[in-house]
Amino acid sequence: MDIDINKIKSEISELPEAKRERFKQEYNLLEKEIEVFVQNKELSHYFEKAMSELRNWVKEADIKTKVEQDEFLKLAKLCSNYMLTDLQGLLKQSSVKSKDFKITPENFAEFITLIYQGKISSKLAKTLLQEMFSTGADPSHIIKEKGLVQITDTVQVEKIVEQVISKNSKTVADFKKGKENALQFLIGQVMAQSRGKANPEIVNKILKKKLSG
Repeated sequence: MDIDINKIKSEISELPEAKRERFKQEYNLLEKEIEVFVQNKELSHYFEKAMSELRNWVKEADIKTKVEQDEFLKLAKLCSNYMLTDLQGLLKQSSVKSKDFKITPENFAEFITLIYQGKISSKLAKTLLQEMFSTGADPSHIIKEKGLVQITDTVQVEKIVEQVISKNSKTVADFKKGKENALQFLIGQVMAQSRGKANPEIVNKILKKKLSG
């Protein structure tokens, strides 16, 4: 009787050590991250579905072929980070296989691309993920409905920066005395006043320019 070796192999679960090696080669994750996926098959399966979507996104995006793999690995790292911290925090004692879990791998992948492209800040990302977890809606729909669009208009950001500077003269003086943590405080104040919507890079740039003037 002929034996279909490939069929038998496909029906056998991937051994832990083989999975560790594959995740290292394919996604370049840290050992501690890989171990979580090795121990949690459901989360691992969900991660790979999301990564399949992200691989297709990279191929379809306007990314030069020579850096395609580098960008894919950056997305893998971002996806792993949010899945093992923020998403796991929302799940708590539940799992991605729970009947109450509403975020599809496709929507999670889209969520990751929005962060990757700088369209949402880390603060907005937490709010967005919470809404996705509660409603199951796709991220673009939530962003439009909840008004979570990031502020990238430099004039608008500059106005907020000026307000923060005028209200925090002592911190401004501390920064000019060489206290670098003063800058982080001011950035935090701008982000708070903009409800997390201001683009952090633009905030940083404008603040430094204003403070050095």
